[in-house]
Amino acid sequence: MRVTLWGTRGTVPVPAHGIGPADQRLGGNTPCVLVESGADPPVILDAGSGLYWLGNALMEQGFATRVRRAHLFLTHTHWAHVQGIPFFAPFLVPGCHLTFYGPGSGGRSLWELLNLQMESVYCPVPNAFRGDVGSWAETRDLEGGELEGGEDVCGRVRVTARRVNHVAGSVCLGYRVEADGAVLTYLPDVEYLTRADRAPALELARDADLLLHDAHFTAAEYAAHQGQGHAAETQAVELAREAGVRRLLLFHHHPGRSRGTEYSVLDPEGKCGFMVEAAREGTAFNLGSPSDAAQASR
Repeated sequence: MRVTLWGTRGTVPVPAHGIGPADQRLGGNTPCVLVESGADPPVILDAGSGLYWLGNALMEQGFATRVRRAHLFLTHTHWAHVQGIPFFAPFLVPGCHLTFYGPGSGGRSLWELLNLQMESVYCPVPNAFRGDVGSWAETRDLEGGELEGGEDVCGRVRVTARRVNHVAGSVCLGYRVEADGAVLTYLPDVEYLTRADRAPALELARDADLLLHDAHFTAAEYAAHQGQGHAAETQAVELAREAGVRRLLLFHHHPGRSRGTEYSVLDPEGKCGFMVEAAREGTAFNLGSPSDAAQASR
């Protein structure tokens, strides 16, 4: 299973020059992660601004003529996690089949929520969800925060979803992805205000080879932001330790985070029992290989 990070930021994209930090070591795009297993259709976690660049890369690799199928799993529909959808190149290509999975919220289905951002007063791009242009784009609501039967099979890739605590009024999911004997856990937006909040996250992260976990705040920042729906770096480490993960990537970086050196818990050599690193856009991980090697892919 190959995992590639196409977006690691939270809230808003961060430009490489001008406003925002000039050092783009962590990358500038909002959440988007590609999971690949053999010749199976790609599985994409979240659709932030990184989805634009991923879509272009897929098209260059012949997606529209060879693969034509993709599964996109959304944690929730806050802007940072869906803003790439209208600009995902396969979205407007006839013959492509895209399935979006995720939670409805506020009494609206996932289809209704995604169509809201496609209204012409907000978005200049034609709306493929309405079926009159571009790809066959369909949605599947994950009722109660779980896929039907608790899991879904996308070729050899198995995806399990659980509802996790984010902010009031928002339904948010975390995901566990299994393929090729390896496990990836994806928890980009989560906060643990009670012990009960940790239970679904622990279930998803148990014995994971790679955990992408919300670390929007440093340990020093968290006290002033408790209750805003995001975790501190120390909470990510505590959950990783309890779940027995092999490698933790601090994810959903605050827009003001520049190098990642602000984190106090980094442990790339795994002296604490597992590796702790800052997620960097463009990095790929080959999970299930003897070394689970990471490499720069872009």
